[in-house]
Amino acid sequence: MENGIYSENCITDFPPITYPTQVSLLTGTYTGNYKKEPCHGVPLLNWMDRDSAPPILREYAAKNLQIYKINDDMGNNCQTILEMVGDENTASIAQFINRGSDYIFPERKTKLAMFYLLLKYLPGVKRRLIRSNSVIAQKLIEVFKKPKKFFDNSEPPIASLLWFISSDLLMHKFGFDSHIYKLNLLHIDKVIGVLIDNLKRMGYLEDTAIAITSDHGNYKANKIGNLNNFLKQKGLTNYHPLKKPRGNMDIAYYAGVGFFYFKGMNNSNVKNCWDRPTLKELGNYGPKRINLLEELFKINGSHLMYYRDNGNTSNKGLIHLKRKIKETGKIITGRIEYMGNGSSYKTRYISEDVDYDIFNFMPDDVASRLLDNKFHTIQEWLEATYHLDYPLFPDLIPRHLKNPRSADLILSNDETIKFGIHHGKQKGKNLYDHDVGLRKCMAVPLIIGGSLEIPHKEISYCKITDIVPTLLNILGKTPHKSVIGKNLV
Repeated sequence: MENGIYSENCITDFPPITYPTQVSLLTGTYTGNYKKEPCHGVPLLNWMDRDSAPPILREYAAKNLQIYKINDDMGNNCQTILEMVGDENTASIAQFINRGSDYIFPERKTKLAMFYLLLKYLPGVKRRLIRSNSVIAQKLIEVFKKPKKFFDNSEPPIASLLWFISSDLLMHKFGFDSHIYKLNLLHIDKVIGVLIDNLKRMGYLEDTAIAITSDHGNYKANKIGNLNNFLKQKGLTNYHPLKKPRGNMDIAYYAGVGFFYFKGMNNSNVKNCWDRPTLKELGNYGPKRINLLEELFKINGSHLMYYRDNGNTSNKGLIHLKRKIKETGKIITGRIEYMGNGSSYKTRYISEDVDYDIFNFMPDDVASRLLDNKFHTIQEWLEATYHLDYPLFPDLIPRHLKNPRSADLILSNDETIKFGIHHGKQKGKNLYDHDVGLRKCMAVPLIIGGSLEIPHKEISYCKITDIVPTLLNILGKTPHKSVIGKNLV
């Protein structure tokens, strides 16, 4: 770290959930209207595909192999860093997002899925997870030692991806404050050291840049909640593609942040089509004609809500914001307006209350300057909010909601309670997660070291999409047109 570029304030993506954040990390861009603009198409870990009637439920899980669909779901308006480096050899070690890789380990999809499932579910999880760190590093060392065994020529890979999945699994199972979790981080550091020593011994280190980061941070809820009674009382039934009636909503994912899909009423002549509901329908929904924009705030712990305006397009639109003040129960409102896409994309964040704003930027001298009724770039929002809770939110939330695959309404908790819902089913009883949009889940470390030619400097703040253009610059390669990140060199 001390011999390269590093930052303690690298801001990840919204929502800070493993697969959307990893896609942004590996493509250098964020999600959005992937059909019309340069961006990627992955909004969530789980989401509803409304292009089908009835809709299809996507769940990126190794056990059902849907995780491999993520490489297609990214769309054609972005590229992974492996695709951007050109025709030279590339490798992907234990990474499901591997589009553009010439060599993938494990070599078959089922083997990689089994590798993940064995790590997660079999007894002796601690020992196996720690051994997996060594396996991942040693496999890349082998690829460098014997490239002809893995490629059509004798050249080592120009770019390689490694995912040390053990830290994520141990965090969820034992907690980020557990002894085994901390020991595992030290072990990852050790095997990276083994990798560096071997690259140096083979004469490759001076031609190598190594970027080390995380896809999200962590938090711990106070308790596990259950929504079954609440939903039943409100006349809300979870969608199931094989059951009749199929239901009128889908909670695609809800740990501390809930992503709700609702069936629009009479919006389409296509049978079983789930067009988006209008704001009027959200205010008078289901058999009990409830106002979802008010009733969902009665869920325990809920305090933030985001949803689209009618008629938003890829180039222009408005996102409605609501916040419940914990001390008084008062509901305040605000909005984010966006215009443009790609490099022309800017947003304007407006509070509609004189005493409060949704993201609590007002008390901060720097962030409050951007509450000026003007449109601002992602770099301006980064500079003004990286040190606060809800960093980059005025920029990232509209990007997420521009994706046609994203939810109709997002409800965020205050981290006191976790629901653990995946497509309506409650999964997992652990209190440790990472989806709430607080800084503790959004700020991750970034280290870029290796070759002594890399500049030695600390970066006060950066974003997860800066990694791709920085590494490509070091390689002398040109980023894809979709890349939003900034070259840190």
